[in-house]
Amino acid sequence: MKITESIISQARERGLRHFFGLPGGGAPLDLMEWGRRLGVDFVSVAHESSAAITAAYYGLMKESAGLALAIKGVGAGNLAGGAVNAHFERLPVVCCCESAPTHIRQQNLVALCPHDQLFRGVTKYHATLTVEQAGQMIDEAFFHATDGRPGPVLLDLPADLGTADCSQSFTPLSCRAQQSPDRKLVATIGERLQASRRPVILAGADVLRDGATRELLTLAENSGAAVMVNMDAHGVFPESHPRWAGTFIGHFHPNTLEGELLEQADFALLAGSDSLSSDKPWELDIPTCELSARAEYESLVARPTVRVDGNLVSALDQLAALPPHEGFPAEEIARVKQQILRNFERPPAARFTAQDVIATIGDKLPGDGILISETGAFILILHHLWPVNRAGAHYPTAGGRTMGLMLPAILGAKLARPEIPMAGIGADGSTLMRLGELEVFARTGVSVPLVIINDQALGTMKARQKSRAMPDYALDLQAVDFAGVARACGLRGVTVDNPEQFEQEFDQAMSADRTTLIDARVDPQPYQDSFGPMIGVLE
Repeated sequence: MKITESIISQARERGLRHFFGLPGGGAPLDLMEWGRRLGVDFVSVAHESSAAITAAYYGLMKESAGLALAIKGVGAGNLAGGAVNAHFERLPVVCCCESAPTHIRQQNLVALCPHDQLFRGVTKYHATLTVEQAGQMIDEAFFHATDGRPGPVLLDLPADLGTADCSQSFTPLSCRAQQSPDRKLVATIGERLQASRRPVILAGADVLRDGATRELLTLAENSGAAVMVNMDAHGVFPESHPRWAGTFIGHFHPNTLEGELLEQADFALLAGSDSLSSDKPWELDIPTCELSARAEYESLVARPTVRVDGNLVSALDQLAALPPHEGFPAEEIARVKQQILRNFERPPAARFTAQDVIATIGDKLPGDGILISETGAFILILHHLWPVNRAGAHYPTAGGRTMGLMLPAILGAKLARPEIPMAGIGADGSTLMRLGELEVFARTGVSVPLVIINDQALGTMKARQKSRAMPDYALDLQAVDFAGVARACGLRGVTVDNPEQFEQEFDQAMSADRTTLIDARVDPQPYQDSFGPMIGVLE
């Protein structure tokens, strides 16, 4: 079997039917040809960083790792940018880069550089393929991309090995048995929890990965804890539940949900929480214990009162079996939420707002639908006003707080799961970074609503300028006809400037036979002015 055939064969065995990238004239063409023969279609995108993001979300939806391709040198460097996104969003992707031929030792030749140094800070695994070990290396790459907290891995494919025969003898890696938590230490955490009067639980996506959502719910109800989740963990706890206390951003500011509720807390339990989803280390001077799925995971707390590593189902189940405890008054959780959510209300004098957009999508997207978003002044509205009661219903940006994420993300997600209703919410500044990908939506036949909240500025940064008493400078954008660009790329494109028109166009977009870009021209000043109160900056 050829090395390039082996890569595609293993991708197909893992459920992949597409891979993404930009081609080159050597080994990448061999990969593309094997993709054609084996039914794993190659999708050429506008930029390699988009390839990594698209492949990562494709892999996520396939419950595998996606596959992204780049040529050596600059192509690999561009792909590394997308791998950074995948790292911060905890997404599984195998980045395959053509590299220097095996017989070349010089470094200063056209497009040659050490790819491992470009990727080193964000990849979980790296190998340069050889004919003797190719099968094993490919298996290990896919395994490490999905093991534990997902992330990017790097495979270098020497340019002269595209048609080389390779060994297929390898031992597939399998998930190691998870460590059993120390029951005595868990009991110590239980004693702390039982002694508290206002406990708070901060839950992360590892609760979902370990299959411990039921145990978390039982623990919250029995212990009387207020429950917050990391930004990437929506759905691990039902957000319509009276003990739901909000999304943990990591600001610790007054006049925010986390700031006001944590100020009252006398005990905190971090359950599968990911430090990558917090702006800063834990700042609270209260007893804070941690349940971590794996010993190697970094703690958000510099010195936890008690830390227990191991299977979260076992640890949470042991704590949930403790006698019922009154805990944090549910009426106080409700009072704080009511107080803080006033900062997220629709500006009454505005004609068209992000709140209108989000409310309409919330009403129209089916219960089994998926929302994909990126950073923008609207993102906090989503985190606070979009209740998620099912894991996988909303994929926001979390660790990266990333611009330019939504378009490549939803392209990969929808190609992987075309039967699931989806919608994307992005911002004008982010969309300008990815305009070339609109043509890919048309070429692949993907049909999905793309909603662009357009205030003709980098609105979040304008709000931050204002909060620091800086002059308004350098952040306004030219008015771009995004709908016209979409139509030029073969998509439907419409511009709206009021709630009624948006509702009508979104309805049409959900049933359209091709992707629709909706340029939602919200009122700029109310949109930008709303950001400060959302992060607790009150005038």
